[in-house]
Amino acid sequence: MPKQVHYIRDFSGGINSQRNPRDIADNQSPFSQDAMGDRMGLLRTMGNGSGAPRQINNSGATKTVAALGTTDMANARGHGFKHFELDYDEAGNEEEGGEHYFAVVSEAGVLSIWDYSNESWDSAPTTADTAVDLGGQSDIKANIIAFDNGLRICDSILENGSTPKYFKYIKRSQLGRSRDGFYGGDNTVAAPTAGNKVGSATYTDGSINFLIASESAGIGTWKDTDYAFAYSFVYDGNQESALFEVAATLATADVTANRPWEVTVYAANATSAADYDARITGARIYWKYYDAGNSKISEGEWNLLVDCDFTGAANDTNAYGIRGKLSDKFKDWSVSSNDANAKIVIQDPSIDTYATINGYGSNEGRLHLGNSGDGYKAAAFANRRMFLASVKMAFEDGVQRQKLDRIMYSPVNKPDVFPLSNFIDVVQGDAEPYIKLESVGNKLFAFKSDNLYVINIGNANPAGWYLESTHKGMGVMSSGAVFKTDFGLVWANVNGLYVYQTGSGIAELTEDKVLSGYKTDSYSVPSWGKLITAGTIVGYDKKEKEIVVVLDSGSVTANQDFGGNGADVVVYDLETESFFFGKNRLLSAGIASNFDYDWNGDLIYASETGDSVTIKAWQSDDQTSTAFLYQTKDFDFGMPSRYKKIYAIYVTYKHTHATGVTDFLKYVQDGGTSFVTTNLSNNTLDQADGTFEIHKVTFDTPLKCQSVALQLNGGTNATKIEINDIGIEYRLLPAAKVAAT
Repeated sequence: MPKQVHYIRDFSGGINSQRNPRDIADNQSPFSQDAMGDRMGLLRTMGNGSGAPRQINNSGATKTVAALGTTDMANARGHGFKHFELDYDEAGNEEEGGEHYFAVVSEAGVLSIWDYSNESWDSAPTTADTAVDLGGQSDIKANIIAFDNGLRICDSILENGSTPKYFKYIKRSQLGRSRDGFYGGDNTVAAPTAGNKVGSATYTDGSINFLIASESAGIGTWKDTDYAFAYSFVYDGNQESALFEVAATLATADVTANRPWEVTVYAANATSAADYDARITGARIYWKYYDAGNSKISEGEWNLLVDCDFTGAANDTNAYGIRGKLSDKFKDWSVSSNDANAKIVIQDPSIDTYATINGYGSNEGRLHLGNSGDGYKAAAFANRRMFLASVKMAFEDGVQRQKLDRIMYSPVNKPDVFPLSNFIDVVQGDAEPYIKLESVGNKLFAFKSDNLYVINIGNANPAGWYLESTHKGMGVMSSGAVFKTDFGLVWANVNGLYVYQTGSGIAELTEDKVLSGYKTDSYSVPSWGKLITAGTIVGYDKKEKEIVVVLDSGSVTANQDFGGNGADVVVYDLETESFFFGKNRLLSAGIASNFDYDWNGDLIYASETGDSVTIKAWQSDDQTSTAFLYQTKDFDFGMPSRYKKIYAIYVTYKHTHATGVTDFLKYVQDGGTSFVTTNLSNNTLDQADGTFEIHKVTFDTPLKCQSVALQLNGGTNATKIEINDIGIEYRLLPAAKVAAT
């Protein structure tokens, strides 16, 4: 029989460890390392996570900080990193296209902010007004949500007793005082704790006092009876706190029936620490009828008396001042030395109540999760609502406790307000906390450690929400193992790698490709379940359409076997539908946060080594490798029972190695597992010259076998390698004759 050459010109099939190496496709590999076949007709070295993000001013600088406290990110692996955008720069100037920042939270809970434009770590989070510290623990795993010019930050370890925080940029006036800059602190929508109905002008720092008197003339509809009062604070323009009931009442003797009321409001915005929270934009005063004989406030809702706005400027009819009805124009404040007062005449009670204004009643109790020890394990901002899962707070009985099965939600456009009645209990009693919440369109994906619940939140009325599907075995071990893309979600667990695409549902990508679950290792490849850890993080390179799975974001001992180091990665190409493995491709040492995108759409993360944090990017183009390895299938050339003679191997290649690559080729025959260089000549690739070359490796004595598998090795020196094709020169031997019986 004449010699033949069998060519391998396509490597896009990736790794297939599910099947015997003889039964996989020609373009597949039982095992490869640092080798990518995602580009048509080319095998190349894999990218890595050591890239510098593309920057606004300085495209080459490394971004490093050594100021995350005395502890590092070791226990915070897979958490604590977020890119976010603000409308304003540090100086308060509105930026066209927005200003870009990175947030990093250490395992001690300290927030640091990287200003991308100024290329510096911002000192603002450490100043009095903006300090953000989750609480001095050593194992904080911070979840960060970014929206509307700010962040919401919480420790997912509820047992630590940390306090949820906010960090945002505020640009407005507060009773004539500038509130322009970064602010941060406890994420409360706290009710007032002081203030009263007074008999004369009385100012109390950070509180509201008010004076009520009947007009001597005019017609009104106020009754000649007793009244009780309460007031609230309004945060961020529309987030109203619970009510504080003032001590003083209004007696029958102090009012005249059917007369208008003259109401004067006294606000005090001192420059001391006792002033109003920076987020407070106003207040609302309410009334109820009061039974003085029995010292009892009437049933029903609190009725609006005065709506107060602290923002804006004088003569602004849409803000700044006080009014008796929400439809009225504001009467300006008179401000002097940070004290403010305003007077209005109210003829008729407003039809608005606390409930009609807010959509929930005044009997809800505390409305926020911002007190010491409050918390939640997961959060998502969807359809202008905030969702919190596995919450810890004071519930109806006032006792702070965990409810791990509970998902609470805010009203629309009130992301920090959580009425106790606003909750979803999808399932109860499964002993699993929620790990991650994420939204895609009108669907809320609620991940526990084992189960995934998909909740349809498309209806404007929460009563119309429903559990759309339950997926057992599709939960995750950590929040960093879920990543939101422009087409849906990707996530990884011990059972597989999954993708959800809008309109296509959920697909398991590892099926029929990578050995699943905890099955026995096959062909020197660990099963998928043994690769995934509690520190696994997942990202998506949108430019290359590739999912990047980092096996462990924590630093672990290096191991010669794939899967033995936290920097090892699995890359899945959505276009070729194939897997590729990478050794030490994320970082050479240290700890990695979760993945995120920057404004360029680059996949980025924070890397910590020795208390220094560097912002890095995943770079998908060829990068040098010291562990490049590609193993072919076990070729029997379509005739498994026939013997062949192998004469030579042809490889079309280029590389960047300065002196050449020795022992480039290894082989194994007849289904063996120990690859050797025995009997090979000319097995060193030539010195790099930047062009493709054809290299011929010959057998000193033709190899007689039924099948042969090849292994290409890049050597231990850092190099880039590209393989265009592989040719196996062989001759098919005559079939052995069978003796007659």
